[in-house]
Amino acid sequence: MIHFFLAKAGAAMNEDLKHKLEQAHKILFMEGLAEDTTRGHLTVKTENHIVYIKPWGMGFEEVKAQEFLGVDLDGNFVDGAGRLHSELILHLEIYRQRKDVFSISHVHPFYAILLSSVFGGKMARISQHGVHFVKGISFYEFPQLINSKQQAEHLAQTLGDRSAVLMKNHGIVTVGGTIEEAVILTIDFEKAAKEHLLSSLFGGAAEISAEVAEKMNAKIHSMDQYRMLWSYYCRKLERLRPE
Repeated sequence: MIHFFLAKAGAAMNEDLKHKLEQAHKILFMEGLAEDTTRGHLTVKTENHIVYIKPWGMGFEEVKAQEFLGVDLDGNFVDGAGRLHSELILHLEIYRQRKDVFSISHVHPFYAILLSSVFGGKMARISQHGVHFVKGISFYEFPQLINSKQQAEHLAQTLGDRSAVLMKNHGIVTVGGTIEEAVILTIDFEKAAKEHLLSSLFGGAAEISAEVAEKMNAKIHSMDQYRMLWSYYCRKLERLRPE
């Protein structure tokens, strides 16, 4: 009987995560980070190591909770059936190498891609958005899709212990301990990339020092902050729903 209730509780928790994952996709679309909407992917890993991902060819703005596909860390189906993204392996390898990560976002935002084409090893900290990345940004120097274990291992190693990796002429990967964190970091990365590129047009833009950025990040890099921002984006999403 205990096992039955645990199974029921686990199933309910997975349904809650899938609902939140649906919201996350719609928030990223709403914020203009999934314009190439059938590509890119956002995943969540459950406590029992099921990874949920949207089906191949499904847009960020149209995916529903019941449509997410669940796989184990070897890519075997455990929930649902359908065509998987070829870059699923990117997520699986990061989850294998980073035990602290429970959600991963891979998208192709406009300013992040521009930054990746001219990246000089550093993104200026112009505002609070860039403060999240005070530890620096990892840079993956190949534009190809990540669809082999060797590529995925290389990408995960390039990410290291950081929260984001910029992929040359491709896009970004952000990671978090929760869906909220991965989504907010994705949004803030694109804003920080835009600020860096536009400020560089004027030359010599003032930048937040590393010392100050460390102190700022200690305050904003918290679950309370991520939940607060997540709640705002959910309310914004609700306001934009058609009557």
